[in-house]
Parts: sequence; C-alpha cells; structure tokens
Amino acid sequence: EAGGMLHGLQVLERIAANQTQNITRFLVLARKAINVSDQVPAKTTLLIATGQQAGALVEALLVLRNHNLIMTKLESRPIHGNPWEEMFYLDIQANLESQVMQSALKELGEITRSMKVLGCYPSENVVPVEPA
Repeated sequence: EAGGMLHGLQVLERIAANQTQNITRFLVLARKAINVSDQVPAKTTLLIATGQQAGALVEALLVLRNHNLIMTKLESRPIHGNPWEEMFYLDIQANLESQVMQSALKELGEITRSMKVLGCYPSENVVPVEPA
C-alpha cells in the first residue's frame, strides 16, 4: 500500500497475496508515454516472441550482450491459442531514448517474430554509467 500512496493511487484490494512470502510487482499505466530523463537511471520493459527454431531466444539475448545492455529480468509466458509457444518479458537496464537501446531495439525487431515496448521507467537501482 505504501507504494500506491507514494504515487497517489487508490487501493483496490488489500492482502492480495496467496503466499506468506509474497513479492508483488505493480504497474502504473498511462495513456501516453512519459519520457524519462537520460540523467535518471532507467529500465525498459519489452515483450518479445521468437520463432520456434532452435536458438531463437539466444539470438535475441545476444543482441543485448552485443550492445552491453544488462537484462535484469526474463520471464516466459505461454501464448494463448498457440500451444507450446511462449512470449518473453524482459527488463533491460537502459533508458528507452538512449542510442544504444534504440540500436538494440532495431536489431531485435529484425530477428524476433514480434516485439512491443511496454514502457520505460526510473530504476530503483542506481548503476554507474560511463560518459558517452
């Protein structure tokens, strides 16, 4: 509840956990994207779907490595209506507006079956960034 109050949000349900040791992740949604200053440490969340061929996910992850981007989360979810196929949520420690992120997104768009940027938001972790 503290996080919601911090952002002036209304609590819709209390104690939504189904486990005693529960960690819940909340999202704040907006109709229009809000640009995060490049002076603020940020994360960008993506949703990608790769082909079913061997190594397709590895190929996508290599794009991040080749751009020295740090992935802080990778989560797979089944694609409804497509048995045995999955989509992947990725959190990347980078500002969406940065040149390196834009370059990586261009490459990911070329090698994935689909890609959607879900948002960019200030990161809770401050990471040193080398000057450009």
